[in-house]
This record gives sequence, C-alpha cells and structure tokens, in this order.
Amino acid sequence: MDNSDMMLKLAIGVASVFIGWMLAQVTGLVKDWSKARKIKVLLLEELRDIDREIERVITSFSRDLQLYGAKGIDNSACIGITNYIFSNYYKDALLSLNQNQRISYQLIHSLIRRLNESLDNIRCLTIEIQKHHQKNGTTEETDNLRKEWGEMIKAEYINAAAIRWHTRFHLEHQSNPDLSLMTEFHKNYLKFLEAAQEEANRLIDSGTKIDITKFEEIYSSSFFDEQ
Repeated sequence: MDNSDMMLKLAIGVASVFIGWMLAQVTGLVKDWSKARKIKVLLLEELRDIDREIERVITSFSRDLQLYGAKGIDNSACIGITNYIFSNYYKDALLSLNQNQRISYQLIHSLIRRLNESLDNIRCLTIEIQKHHQKNGTTEETDNLRKEWGEMIKAEYINAAAIRWHTRFHLEHQSNPDLSLMTEFHKNYLKFLEAAQEEANRLIDSGTKIDITKFEEIYSSSFFDEQ
C-alpha cells in the first residue's frame, strides 16, 4: 500500500469521525430544541391550570373575608397552588424564552411560592387561635389573633388576585408579556390591585350582614348571593 492510499484512508477515517461528531451535535441540538419546545407548551398549559386553581383559592379567601367581617374565623386553610412543571423543568426551557417571558414566569411563580408559604402560616395561626380559645375562651388576645388572621387573609386575597391577573396577562400575550413600568398595561395592573383591595374591604363589610351560623353550613346561599 503506497502513501497515497494510506493518506486517503486516513482522510476518510478523519472525515467519518468528524461527520459522526457533527451528526451527534446536530442530533443533540434537535433533541434539546424539541424538549424545550415541549416544555414551553407545558408551561403554558400549567398556567391555564393555575388560572383555574386560583379561582378556588380566591373563592376560599372571599368566604374567609366575609367570616372575618362576621367576627369569626375559619377552622382550616385552603390548599395551595401546585406548579410542578415550572419547579422541575423551567431551567430546560430557559434559553428558548425571551426576557419578558422569563420575567413574567418568574414573577407568577414567585407569587405562587409566597401564597403557598402564607397559607402554611395561616394554617399555623389558625391552630394557635383554636388552642388559645379552647384554653382561655374568648379574650382580648384571642380577638387580636383573629384580627391578625383577617389581615393575613386580606393580604393573600390580593396576592391571589394578582396571580390571576399576571397569569391571564401572560396567556393573552404569550409571545411578549411585557409589563414594563409606566406602560398602559402596568397602569391597568395598578388599577386592578386597587380594585382588588376595594373588593376585599367590600367582602369584609358584607360579612357583617351575614349571620355567623350560616358559615357552619356546607352550602350557604348567603355567601353566593354576596359575590
């Protein structure tokens, strides 16, 4: 075998290795792109689930605000919002998202994390109030704890309403959910927060007109009528 044949075989071998490496890289990129695309779809689908779940939370908080207005306290706290896709796969889609999409997702899920943590705190406070009431009856401290509970409920009602707003905003502006300061969208968001606070106060006030025993019923038309 002369040198030219050896060089040709060597060149073919190197080319084959290089082509194989290139195909592996392209295959990897295609797989990563396909995975990121699927996760982007799942992230949006999870937002639709969150939009439904947050209605449950808002309804629970609405009832609790009325109960607070009726000088009562709930004996339980609602279940929080799950965000399994974001928590476990968001990093795999990160590079395929633009800046406004990333900011929007991170904001929504930060609010969800805060909501879930606050629900745990509300649950702990509820247990504390129950224990205190069983031991001491209704006292000034009991009433102070009840007011603390009511203010926590009110704050998280507004937080839950904000989650709903941001979730729907993202779903309506999927390609560019831009909520930059001083824009029309941002102005509308601030107006929404103000309206949510007014609605929380209205719910508390409506509770003063409801017989507290109604809240012991599984279904109370008074609650639904005041929505």
